[in-house]
Amino acid sequence: MDLLPFWNPIIKHYNHNGYDKCLAGKNVVFIGDSRVRYQFMNLAAYLKYERFMKCADVTINPVDADEECFVINEKLLNQNWTLWYQESTKALQSDQQSSLCDCYRPPKFTPIRTYENRFIKRSTRYGETNLIYLQNFQNKIRMNQVFPPYAPYSSSSQSCIPGQCSDRINAFEGDLNATLWNILPMLNATHAFINLGWEYLYGLDQQSDFTCVMRDFERRFNIKLFLISHPPTTNHLRLPSEMFFDPKKFKCGANVLDRTSMTQAVPRNWYWDNQHVLVF
Repeated sequence: MDLLPFWNPIIKHYNHNGYDKCLAGKNVVFIGDSRVRYQFMNLAAYLKYERFMKCADVTINPVDADEECFVINEKLLNQNWTLWYQESTKALQSDQQSSLCDCYRPPKFTPIRTYENRFIKRSTRYGETNLIYLQNFQNKIRMNQVFPPYAPYSSSSQSCIPGQCSDRINAFEGDLNATLWNILPMLNATHAFINLGWEYLYGLDQQSDFTCVMRDFERRFNIKLFLISHPPTTNHLRLPSEMFFDPKKFKCGANVLDRTSMTQAVPRNWYWDNQHVLVF
């Protein structure tokens, strides 16, 4: 899959069969906060259900929304996080697709005690696709020793119940830089969409500096990196996107998935809170 750099205005469109064919043989990693998680979940759900879900961005009547919409809005089920981890993991499974969730969130949210790493394995007539999401709130990623890449995928399904993976030994803890160099090669990644974490902690200067890390990494490994930006918060809708994400000013250049400019003019009702917009 030859993904396009940020300066190319041409976008390739595929049907579901095209997605399966394009993604076959790829190991695609997403690293970031909840908004990156939902990008990952959206793709995984599309591959299973063979449709782009229609949620509150299309209909105001909940009855008309697709059943899988809750995987990109955990509040829809009115459940606690443990149950949402379990139900969303099940929702991404099918005869062709298996789903693992190394997940735990305490009743009172604290980033240091919250874990969510997801692994999707999909088999089609074109070959195998692996999709992986690694949680990153504050530029810190942690990998459980009983989940990939430190344990076989087949054995990890018996390691812990999604939402109950608090009793753990982390085989790896590191920032995004260390994760690129140490974890992506172990995951046999082919592409990675990466984000430093919560944007109020990592602004334009930090993003620009990190493009040089990306450049050095790609010179060493045959893994294509994309810096994935955040959709604007509702407070920032219709403000110039360059205020928050400006690839033209990056020190070392980078391939990007610029969700900031893509969603700058979407309707306010497409957001289900201040930060999360249903199209991403």
